[in-house]
Amino acid sequence: MIYAYHLIICLFLIILQTTMLVGGGAVHLYDLLAPFVVYLGVYHLPRGAIPVLVLSGLAMDGISGGVFGVHLTAYLWMYVGVRWAIQFLQVGNVILLPLLVSAGVAFESLVVAFSAVVLASAPWPVESMFPVVSGQVLWGAVTGPFLMLFFIRGQKMVDRAKKSFYAEKGPLRTS
Repeated sequence: MIYAYHLIICLFLIILQTTMLVGGGAVHLYDLLAPFVVYLGVYHLPRGAIPVLVLSGLAMDGISGGVFGVHLTAYLWMYVGVRWAIQFLQVGNVILLPLLVSAGVAFESLVVAFSAVVLASAPWPVESMFPVVSGQVLWGAVTGPFLMLFFIRGQKMVDRAKKSFYAEKGPLRTS
């Protein structure tokens, strides 16, 4: 049941990002799956998170039109980095989640940007990435904690539904 919840969240974020949040202009929105990867890294063990990360990474690589495997690699390394970082940091700390989300968004933005720089046919100045990446990190720091709260509350709802579904029934199969 938790896999279904994670995959529904991934599909929702991918659809939201690719349909409603496209545009451009001065606002450079970040990859909405980065806070989800941080959430998986903080609250889920690898056996439950890796399949979801692989499927969401492959979906984003297929949809993005960029270098295939960049999102998948970034998500897996981000997950490993978050799992490593929470060994030294308190998970319940209020400052920790925005910091982890900001670091995850920065890492993923830099990986995607540098892959575009390396594979560009014309020379592309690296310093032109700074406003884009810094804007994405700022957006991630502001909106990421709200997305994390959304993921946490959603998981609690799924856990409650699972408990009520599998609750022990009486002799007449009623609660």
